Amino acid sequence: MSSYFITITFINLFTLLMLSICILLNTVINKIQKKDFLITIIVIFTICIMEVLTIIVDASPKKFIWLNILSNYMGFSLTPIVFLCLGNAVFPNRRFRWLFFANLIYMLWLLITQILRTEYSVFFIDSMNKYSRAKCFSVYIIFYILSLIYFFIENIRLSIRFWHTNSIILLINFIFVITGTTIQVIYPNIQVTWLCVVISITIYYIYHDTLYQQLDSQTYLMNQNSFQKWLENQNKPAVLVIAEIDNFSKLKLNYSRKTLDEIIVRISQNFNNHFKKYGRCYRIETEEFCAVIYNTSLNFDELNKNFFINFIKENINSEEMPLITLGYSQISPHEDLNHVLSNADIKKRLFLKERINYLR
Repeated sequence: MSSYFITITFINLFTLLMLSICILLNTVINKIQKKDFLITIIVIFTICIMEVLTIIVDASPKKFIWLNILSNYMGFSLTPIVFLCLGNAVFPNRRFRWLFFANLIYMLWLLITQILRTEYSVFFIDSMNKYSRAKCFSVYIIFYILSLIYFFIENIRLSIRFWHTNSIILLINFIFVITGTTIQVIYPNIQVTWLCVVISITIYYIYHDTLYQQLDSQTYLMNQNSFQKWLENQNKPAVLVIAEIDNFSKLKLNYSRKTLDEIIVRISQNFNNHFKKYGRCYRIETEEFCAVIYNTSLNFDELNKNFFINFIKENINSEEMPLITLGYSQISPHEDLNHVLSNADIKKRLFLKERINYLR
């Protein structure tokens, strides 16, 4: 075992340990993603240990054949799962769960082929306890590529959803992982795959931690603190479109907290789906949402009218859904926000007068 491999493995394991502690102590990211990140770390940690074992026991006395088989089996069966787990941590969803099921079938097939001691497997340990690639090594490559494709798709989905928040980092990070993997495939002695994966998962964690500090935990729009930072750093004129939920105080009296939360989330989704193509969306108050749009030449009266009509169509069967009042105002860098909101309130009153016509 070379000093290079020992150093790389130590860096990997120590980094994973420190990252686990950071994730466990984190109070920002949600519990589901915490679990998915930790599962990914446990899988990588296990594979790193198995890699060390394979080097130690390969070509060792015959009594260690079972350990050589076990360590290689764990490595080859768990490796595709890493990118499935990491992809699920990056953007949790259930649409690709069939890949996890397919990987379980692959693991079962690999186990059976090792029990039968056949060469039609991914790897083969001969009677001298020497490892070699078997005739079906391509099966492992196929599952590995499938997991990478899944990982790539999840990166794209997350980048599209949060394209305003430095999402290019996600794609660069994915390229970094692919590059590290490709280098080791071409030059097996340069064992950098897991080092790249460990660095990558650390970057993903930092990205998510930063992202969640910018987001409203209920609606996943940018939060009020993010809006204040935008105001501080604004460097060119923009238009603020303000959407306010009507009679919110009455809603709090008439509906349960759960129902009220569902109403807020549904409205935020409608608002974001309509305005995200024009600019960045924020939740600036409990009952208020805001879109920052730099294209000041747009017809904002028409834009707000179209949103309101679509909102009514989408929620026509929802008896508890309240109406929305919209206004807008241009804002220049360092302009007083209260003055801007006052101008938006004037537009809201005009919108209220016209709104009755949109309901016909």
